[in-house]
Amino acid sequence: MEQRNDELEINLVELFYVIKSKILVILLTAVVFAAGSGLYTHYLITPMYSSTSCIYVLSNDSGVSYYDFMIGSSITVDYIEMIKSDTVMERTIENLGIEDSYSVESLKSSISISNPTDTRILKISVTNADPLLAKEIVDEVVEVAIDRISEVMNVEKPNIYEKGKVAVAPISPSMKKNVVMAGMLGVLLSMALFIIIYLMDDRIHSAGDVEKYLGINVLASIPIVEEQREQIKIDRRKRLGKK
Repeated sequence: MEQRNDELEINLVELFYVIKSKILVILLTAVVFAAGSGLYTHYLITPMYSSTSCIYVLSNDSGVSYYDFMIGSSITVDYIEMIKSDTVMERTIENLGIEDSYSVESLKSSISISNPTDTRILKISVTNADPLLAKEIVDEVVEVAIDRISEVMNVEKPNIYEKGKVAVAPISPSMKKNVVMAGMLGVLLSMALFIIIYLMDDRIHSAGDVEKYLGINVLASIPIVEEQREQIKIDRRKRLGKK
């Protein structure tokens, strides 16, 4: 067991030096991946903008209030579903004249609704490649939705306390995130490649390899100086050229 641990330790040390010797290539790969991701993100991915409008659910009526309807998560889900109903979507599309750009389903997919914990607030957000259109859509959805809710539920309209705004910065894609992730991917892939090459290399490089793989004790070894190594390469090329 001790011998196996020693061999594993030696292999890990060798592997460390293999990676260390290739560090420039690994870093260059990371730079290439990061640059490629940056160019792809900048030129090929369409930036998306979001606009959010908020509804405050409150009624001044002494009778049934929207607060009563909002008690319980099931009622909240019903309320949200009503905002994203086909009727609200169809009226919004018709009012804005965006029939060529949106279907009922595509408009639904661009809308998200959230209910912050312990509040009577609903946040309706619309995402679009055009920041101005995103604002126009979210404002119209809210106007149509509160009319529809009042009509169906026979209660007072909720209050719009914040209308949509024209976004100045996209919510996606994230240039920084994409570049960092691509750089890390380049590092991991290049390291994995060098590790695989190292593990698959079964050539004899030293006397230790002879003893390790062939089980033969090496009595002596003849060092080859760099000039002799180069001459061997030249002679090998000449022989291959004659063939």
